[in-house]
Amino acid sequence: MSATDFLAELRQMSGAELEQLGQQSLREHVVAQAQVARGKHAPFMGHQLDALLRDPECLRHPVRLVFEFGEMALHQFGQPDIDWRNTAEDGRVLYLRPMLRERPEQVLLAVAYLIPLVNYGDVVTDDVCIAYGAALLGLEPADFYARICALADEVGAEVRTAGANDDEPLRPAAPMRIESCGCGE
Repeated sequence: MSATDFLAELRQMSGAELEQLGQQSLREHVVAQAQVARGKHAPFMGHQLDALLRDPECLRHPVRLVFEFGEMALHQFGQPDIDWRNTAEDGRVLYLRPMLRERPEQVLLAVAYLIPLVNYGDVVTDDVCIAYGAALLGLEPADFYARICALADEVGAEVRTAGANDDEPLRPAAPMRIESCGCGE
């Protein structure tokens, strides 16, 4: 397909189709980025996780972990924010629930879920965060999602409802807002 044909096809798409195409492209991009990060830094224990959080090829901003609530809402287990201690490098801080400090495997799950938010901000969806985390940790997306749900349940993230349709599975409504979803019940 030539560039002219591609542009003509794009012009004929609805707003919803363009958004879907953009989300698909972003998802493919973050999965590829996760695979690069996995190849460089796995198994992500101790200094490998620190190296990942400071690698400019994997994160757009150097990241520091802080085990405090910061501005996080009751239904969140983590929240990225600007690192006011590192404005020279446009650093970021990942606030994680304090109880995660002694749980390195769960810290890794939370970080894997939150990295797309650090890199791309509010344009990412929960599905993008799950795709990235699964690829980074070498898991199937459903398995990563189940582990994130268990993490949210364990840290006591406030339960939120999925919406008016009770037939819908309970899924996070937005990134950083993973609910206590009762996975495995």
